[in-house]
Amino acid sequence: MKRLLIPAGAALAFLTVAAIVLWIAAEAFAASQQRSREYRYLYEALDVVETPPNAVTWGPPQKPLVRGFLPVDEALVGTALTQAWRAFTAASDTGETTLLADHFAGTALSRAQIAAQEAWAGQTRMVVLEQAARPEFLHLDGSIFQFSAKATTVRYALHDTGMTQFELVLDDVLTTLTNETTGWRIFSHERKCTRPIQAPLRTGFNLPRLNGINYYPSGTPWRKFWPEFDPKVIATDLDLVTRLSGNSVRIFLPVADFGPDQQSTENLAKLGAFLSMAQERGIRVIPTLFDLKPTYRPAFWIDDVAYLRRVLPVLAASPAVVIVDLKNEPDLDRDRQGAGLVEAWLTTMAMMTRVIAPDLALTIGWSSAQSAGDLAPLLDALSYHDYAAVSEAGSRLAEVRRLAQGKPVMVTEIGTSSYTLALRFPGSPAAQASSLQERLDQLASADAVMVWTLHDFAIGDVDVVGSSPWRKRLQARFGLYDSEGAAKPAADVVAKAFAAHPQGN
Repeated sequence: MKRLLIPAGAALAFLTVAAIVLWIAAEAFAASQQRSREYRYLYEALDVVETPPNAVTWGPPQKPLVRGFLPVDEALVGTALTQAWRAFTAASDTGETTLLADHFAGTALSRAQIAAQEAWAGQTRMVVLEQAARPEFLHLDGSIFQFSAKATTVRYALHDTGMTQFELVLDDVLTTLTNETTGWRIFSHERKCTRPIQAPLRTGFNLPRLNGINYYPSGTPWRKFWPEFDPKVIATDLDLVTRLSGNSVRIFLPVADFGPDQQSTENLAKLGAFLSMAQERGIRVIPTLFDLKPTYRPAFWIDDVAYLRRVLPVLAASPAVVIVDLKNEPDLDRDRQGAGLVEAWLTTMAMMTRVIAPDLALTIGWSSAQSAGDLAPLLDALSYHDYAAVSEAGSRLAEVRRLAQGKPVMVTEIGTSSYTLALRFPGSPAAQASSLQERLDQLASADAVMVWTLHDFAIGDVDVVGSSPWRKRLQARFGLYDSEGAAKPAADVVAKAFAAHPQGN
């Protein structure tokens, strides 16, 4: 066989060219990977839900359009606008403006990029929560659309660990969109004027004495409650509350169970049924909103306001609802989410609750007395949880009473686990009863005292209480009744304490 000989110079040239090609390919691959990482990062910030939110409501045009603006157009444009402002909020929150080109075009794109970068650098934020819009112009070929709107917008500023500026306003805007191959994009956006939103505050709110229980059924606590809602079990438990001389229950409305889907519609009907059952028995209800909320990031505030729009009308329609707890223990989220961000979110949601359901009284269930006075001007009553040293429970109540300046003071969680590992360690049913007796005595002058919880739980929720077997066993044994339904000594203690302070006394 005849060999093919390649000159050394040619081989060197070939290897050099191959190396250059490989280097260029490697650089291109690295760049594509970087773009992919940036895209995924922003995608996480946007975190598109299964049912995209639509925070735009449409009114009729003031004059006829040359092309009809149909319900399908309302849905498409509304979703596009909602996603555009969500993307802008995410870009302001991360400093990444890559995806703004998917939602903005022309002058609006360059302005949105600059504004988002300046907001990120200056720790200022603008969140368009919802818009009431009216069509102004639609081109005959459907390529250009213009509308005017009143946009409910929050603007705030953060510094270090706090919020330094906040305003909730109604912006009059004029927006033009172009219909491109990727869908509707904002081409221009002009703010005409701004008016502050003055959320109405209740004065002289009178809270009847509440003797209450934090409630889940024994077999379906936490995230199982609404999906596995059993009216017969709940009716039996509510009767049990009345036999304890209880007149109120505190329940929890997880964000995931009341989303924009068919399951949410079913759960809203279940919520209405629960409130009716409570009303029939003379039991007042404290619904706690935004339970198990995963994040406070402003890109999701549109969804949070939509959650309020779904849930609050059901609560406002029921005489059983005595006061709404906006969020369970938000002070525990400050270290992880940022104190300023948590404050901005709470302020926004409190004011939007006032706008949507002005007749509902409002509180926040802080995890401790140290936080109980926070945001007090926005609230009708101060609420906190008391799990600290029982010997100082009375002095903590007195301090919160001072901070309340005449507003009712609610202690919406107290409790002790009866879990016994061995030899009454770390607790026992008798020790649980003794601890509750002492705490109830010291909190007798509170306007509300609510025990955690009615039942021991046969199973726990790992995502709520953690995976530690020790913690799961402790959390499962806070009930007044054991998992078999038998009364523990604490049940008698609570019944006598509640009977000594009937509603209205």
